[in-house]
Amino acid sequence: MCDSVDGTGREATRNRVLGAAYEVFAEVGIDAATVEAVCAQAHFSRGASYSNFASKDDLFLELIEKVTNDRMRRAAGFVHAFGDASSAAPMPADPADVVRAIAEMATEDRTGVLPMAEVRIRAMRDPSIAEAYRTFKDRTLAQIADILGLALRAYGLSPRIASATLARIVLETWETASIDAVIAGEDAAGISALVAARTAEIGLLFADEDGGG
Repeated sequence: MCDSVDGTGREATRNRVLGAAYEVFAEVGIDAATVEAVCAQAHFSRGASYSNFASKDDLFLELIEKVTNDRMRRAAGFVHAFGDASSAAPMPADPADVVRAIAEMATEDRTGVLPMAEVRIRAMRDPSIAEAYRTFKDRTLAQIADILGLALRAYGLSPRIASATLARIVLETWETASIDAVIAGEDAAGISALVAARTAEIGLLFADEDGGG
Protein backbone atom coordinates (compact mmCIF):
# COMPACT_ATOMS: atom_id res chain seq x y z
CA MET A 1 0.00 0.00 0.00
CA CYS A 2 2.74 2.41 0.98
CA ASP A 3 6.39 1.89 0.08
CA SER A 4 8.97 3.02 2.60
CA VAL A 5 11.28 5.72 1.35
CA ASP A 6 13.76 5.42 4.21
CA GLY A 7 14.44 1.70 4.50
CA THR A 8 12.08 1.26 7.43
CA GLY A 9 11.41 -2.39 8.38
CA ARG A 10 8.10 -4.03 7.49
CA GLU A 11 6.65 -4.03 11.00
CA ALA A 12 7.68 -0.44 11.63
CA THR A 13 6.22 0.51 8.26
CA ARG A 14 2.86 -1.10 9.12
CA ASN A 15 2.78 0.72 12.45
CA ARG A 16 3.53 4.05 10.79
CA VAL A 17 0.83 3.47 8.20
CA LEU A 18 -1.68 2.55 10.92
CA GLY A 19 -0.77 5.65 12.90
CA ALA A 20 -1.21 7.82 9.83
CA ALA A 21 -4.51 6.15 8.96
CA TYR A 22 -5.76 6.81 12.49
CA GLU A 23 -5.31 10.54 11.92
CA VAL A 24 -6.60 10.63 8.35
CA PHE A 25 -9.70 8.49 8.92
CA ALA A 26 -10.63 10.51 11.99
CA GLU A 27 -10.21 13.79 10.13
CA VAL A 28 -12.05 13.07 6.88
CA GLY A 29 -13.77 9.68 7.29
CA ILE A 30 -13.19 6.39 5.54
CA ASP A 31 -14.99 7.31 2.32
CA ALA A 32 -13.14 10.58 1.78
CA ALA A 33 -9.78 9.20 2.91
CA THR A 34 -7.39 8.11 0.18
CA VAL A 35 -4.39 5.80 0.13
CA GLU A 36 -2.32 8.75 -1.05
CA ALA A 37 -3.36 10.84 1.96
CA VAL A 38 -2.49 8.04 4.39
CA CYS A 39 0.89 7.45 2.77
CA ALA A 40 1.64 11.16 2.74
CA GLN A 41 0.79 11.38 6.44
CA ALA A 42 3.18 8.48 7.09
CA HIS A 43 5.84 10.11 4.85
CA PHE A 44 5.87 7.12 2.52
CA SER A 45 5.42 6.90 -1.24
CA ARG A 46 2.52 4.79 -2.46
CA GLY A 47 4.52 2.74 -4.97
CA ALA A 48 3.11 0.22 -7.42
CA SER A 49 1.99 -2.59 -5.08
CA TYR A 50 0.06 -2.93 -1.86
CA SER A 51 2.86 -4.49 0.12
CA ASN A 52 1.44 -3.74 3.56
CA PHE A 53 -2.36 -3.85 3.23
CA ALA A 54 -4.45 -5.31 0.44
CA SER A 55 -6.94 -2.44 0.41
CA LYS A 56 -8.14 0.63 2.25
CA ASP A 57 -10.83 -1.47 3.93
CA ASP A 58 -8.23 -3.96 5.18
CA LEU A 59 -6.23 -1.06 6.60
CA PHE A 60 -9.34 0.38 8.23
CA LEU A 61 -10.34 -2.92 9.86
CA GLU A 62 -6.84 -3.60 11.16
CA LEU A 63 -6.69 -0.09 12.56
CA ILE A 64 -9.97 -0.57 14.45
CA GLU A 65 -8.74 -3.85 15.87
CA LYS A 66 -5.45 -2.31 16.96
CA VAL A 67 -7.20 0.61 18.70
CA THR A 68 -9.51 -1.77 20.53
CA ASN A 69 -6.79 -4.23 21.52
CA ASP A 70 -4.69 -1.37 22.89
CA ARG A 71 -7.50 -0.13 25.13
CA MET A 72 -8.31 -3.67 26.29
CA ARG A 73 -4.67 -4.17 27.26
CA ARG A 74 -4.75 -0.98 29.32
CA ALA A 75 -7.86 -2.11 31.16
CA ALA A 76 -6.60 -5.66 31.70
CA GLY A 77 -3.27 -4.36 33.01
CA PHE A 78 -5.07 -2.23 35.59
CA VAL A 79 -7.20 -5.11 36.83
CA HIS A 80 -4.27 -7.53 36.95
CA ALA A 81 -2.28 -5.00 38.97
CA PHE A 82 -4.72 -4.62 41.83
CA GLY A 83 -5.80 -8.27 41.62
CA ASP A 84 -2.23 -9.45 42.17
CA ALA A 85 -1.50 -9.92 45.88
CA SER A 86 2.15 -9.04 45.28
CA SER A 87 1.27 -5.76 43.62
CA ALA A 88 1.47 -2.43 45.41
CA ALA A 89 -1.47 -1.10 43.39
CA PRO A 90 -4.31 -0.15 45.73
CA MET A 91 -7.55 -2.05 45.30
CA PRO A 92 -10.52 0.34 45.01
CA ALA A 93 -12.94 0.02 47.90
CA ASP A 94 -16.03 -0.02 45.70
CA PRO A 95 -16.52 -2.28 42.64
CA ALA A 96 -18.19 0.67 40.92
CA ASP A 97 -14.86 2.49 41.14
CA VAL A 98 -13.24 -0.42 39.29
CA VAL A 99 -15.81 -0.26 36.52
CA ARG A 100 -15.30 3.51 36.32
CA ALA A 101 -11.51 3.17 36.16
CA ILE A 102 -11.68 0.48 33.48
CA ALA A 103 -13.97 2.70 31.43
CA GLU A 104 -11.57 5.64 31.72
CA MET A 105 -8.61 3.52 30.59
CA ALA A 106 -10.55 1.97 27.71
CA THR A 107 -11.94 5.27 26.42
CA GLU A 108 -10.49 7.03 23.39
CA ASP A 109 -10.48 10.71 22.54
CA ARG A 110 -12.44 12.15 19.63
CA THR A 111 -9.85 10.90 17.15
CA GLY A 112 -10.41 7.36 18.37
CA VAL A 113 -14.19 7.53 18.71
CA LEU A 114 -14.87 8.66 15.14
CA PRO A 115 -13.32 5.66 13.32
CA MET A 116 -15.07 3.27 15.71
CA ALA A 117 -18.41 4.91 14.95
CA GLU A 118 -17.74 4.85 11.24
CA VAL A 119 -16.93 1.15 11.09
CA ARG A 120 -20.39 0.40 12.48
CA ILE A 121 -21.99 2.52 9.75
CA ARG A 122 -19.92 0.74 7.12
CA ALA A 123 -20.93 -2.63 8.58
CA MET A 124 -24.60 -1.76 8.12
CA ARG A 125 -24.02 -1.06 4.42
CA ASP A 126 -21.37 -3.55 3.37
CA PRO A 127 -21.85 -7.31 4.03
CA SER A 128 -18.12 -8.01 3.87
CA ILE A 129 -17.39 -5.33 6.44
CA ALA A 130 -20.33 -6.59 8.52
CA GLU A 131 -18.85 -10.09 8.72
CA ALA A 132 -15.44 -8.78 9.76
CA TYR A 133 -17.04 -6.43 12.29
CA ARG A 134 -19.09 -9.20 13.90
CA THR A 135 -15.96 -11.31 14.33
CA PHE A 136 -14.09 -8.35 15.77
CA LYS A 137 -16.94 -7.48 18.14
CA ASP A 138 -17.21 -11.06 19.41
CA ARG A 139 -13.51 -11.00 20.30
CA THR A 140 -13.91 -7.64 22.01
CA LEU A 141 -16.86 -8.88 24.07
CA ALA A 142 -14.85 -11.92 25.14
CA GLN A 143 -12.00 -9.65 26.26
CA ILE A 144 -14.37 -7.45 28.23
CA ALA A 145 -15.99 -10.47 29.87
CA ASP A 146 -12.56 -11.75 30.93
CA ILE A 147 -11.54 -8.38 32.38
CA LEU A 148 -14.80 -7.95 34.29
CA GLY A 149 -14.64 -11.53 35.52
CA LEU A 150 -11.17 -10.96 36.94
CA ALA A 151 -12.31 -7.78 38.68
CA LEU A 152 -15.38 -9.42 40.17
CA ARG A 153 -13.42 -12.41 41.45
CA ALA A 154 -11.03 -10.02 43.20
CA TYR A 155 -14.02 -8.80 45.22
CA GLY A 156 -15.56 -12.23 45.67
CA LEU A 157 -18.63 -11.09 43.73
CA SER A 158 -20.79 -12.72 41.10
CA PRO A 159 -22.80 -10.75 38.55
CA ARG A 160 -26.56 -11.05 38.65
CA ILE A 161 -26.59 -11.57 34.90
CA ALA A 162 -24.58 -13.74 32.50
CA SER A 163 -21.03 -12.54 31.84
CA ALA A 164 -21.70 -12.26 28.10
CA THR A 165 -24.71 -10.04 28.78
CA LEU A 166 -22.75 -7.90 31.21
CA ALA A 167 -19.94 -7.46 28.69
CA ARG A 168 -22.43 -6.39 26.03
CA ILE A 169 -24.03 -3.83 28.38
CA VAL A 170 -20.61 -2.38 29.21
CA LEU A 171 -19.52 -2.19 25.57
CA GLU A 172 -22.76 -0.59 24.44
CA THR A 173 -22.56 1.90 27.29
CA TRP A 174 -19.00 2.84 26.29
CA GLU A 175 -19.95 3.25 22.66
CA THR A 176 -23.10 5.30 23.24
CA ALA A 177 -21.54 7.56 25.86
CA SER A 178 -18.48 8.17 23.68
CA ILE A 179 -20.60 9.15 20.70
CA ASP A 180 -22.84 11.39 22.83
CA ALA A 181 -19.79 13.14 24.25
CA VAL A 182 -18.28 13.75 20.80
CA ILE A 183 -21.60 15.12 19.53
CA ALA A 184 -21.69 17.42 22.56
CA GLY A 185 -18.25 18.75 21.61
CA GLU A 186 -16.46 17.35 24.66
CA ASP A 187 -12.68 17.12 24.75
CA ALA A 188 -10.80 13.96 25.75
CA ALA A 189 -11.36 14.62 29.46
CA GLY A 190 -15.06 15.23 28.90
CA ILE A 191 -15.46 12.06 26.88
CA SER A 192 -13.70 10.05 29.56
CA ALA A 193 -15.79 11.60 32.32
CA LEU A 194 -19.11 10.86 30.64
CA VAL A 195 -18.14 7.30 29.76
CA ALA A 196 -16.89 6.69 33.30
CA ALA A 197 -20.00 8.15 34.91
CA ARG A 198 -22.40 6.08 32.83
CA THR A 199 -20.36 2.90 33.10
CA ALA A 200 -20.00 3.26 36.87
CA GLU A 201 -23.76 2.94 37.15
CA ILE A 202 -23.33 -0.66 36.03
CA GLY A 203 -21.48 -1.20 39.29
CA LEU A 204 -24.84 -0.93 41.05
CA LEU A 205 -25.54 -4.41 39.70
CA PHE A 206 -22.95 -5.72 42.13
CA ALA A 207 -24.03 -3.77 45.22
CA ASP A 208 -25.62 -5.53 48.15
CA GLU A 209 -29.23 -4.66 48.87
CA ASP A 210 -28.11 -2.65 51.91
CA GLY A 211 -25.83 -0.57 49.67
CA GLY A 212 -22.56 -2.27 50.56
CA GLY A 213 -20.03 -3.74 48.09
